[in-house]
Amino acid sequence: MKAQHARPLVLICSDNADFYVLLSHILVREGFQTILVGDDDVFEQASVKEVTAIILDSAREPSITLTACAAIKGTDATSHIPTIALVSAGDERHYLNLLKAGIDENFVRPVSPARLLAYLSSLVQSGANRPRPAGENPTPTVGFGALKLDEGRRTVSYGDREIQLGPIEFKLLRRLFESPGRVFSRLELIEAAWPPNIYVQARTVDVHVGRLRRSLQRLTGLALIRTVRAAGYAINI
Repeated sequence: MKAQHARPLVLICSDNADFYVLLSHILVREGFQTILVGDDDVFEQASVKEVTAIILDSAREPSITLTACAAIKGTDATSHIPTIALVSAGDERHYLNLLKAGIDENFVRPVSPARLLAYLSSLVQSGANRPRPAGENPTPTVGFGALKLDEGRRTVSYGDREIQLGPIEFKLLRRLFESPGRVFSRLELIEAAWPPNIYVQARTVDVHVGRLRRSLQRLTGLALIRTVRAAGYAINI
């Protein structure tokens, strides 16, 4: 008899119990399991459990959400976990600050359940946070010059060094690697890195590419991604 895989776990960080009950009901119905966490224990829970994603509800205290996001993304034990912020409409400054803090995705309230589920399902399908059972063959790595991408673990290695990228940054890098030197437009990058039917601003792409560029520079010491004014981005290997 085959062992059943545990349902994907989503941590929901919110101080609104009614909102949690509603969101949890939607996610559980679609095959997820959820845990309500507070700002004071979200990091601890994320570091000891196998987590598919963390949802940060920033409706009341945006600054606390920023602090929680920075803590999650600032530690190796949790930095790989995709984080999702639920932000209030019209709060563009907070939206950009979250991106700079390392948030992987923002959803504007009122949140469309279908869009949120599509994003969570894309994380599950990628298998990025699923541990490999004993005896399972590792996901093949793809080499590009001195860089190697591991699709299953969402990691990039350079020599004996390795980093793990967020889901958006990894998809962007994989797209750029498809044709080194070619300039990809922002629209092409949006289609490659975000689920369909989700509106993504050009500024959002720029922030994620900037984050990817800094990660690669820390890993390799090289400026691998170049900006082509009014056209898009390219990678040189």
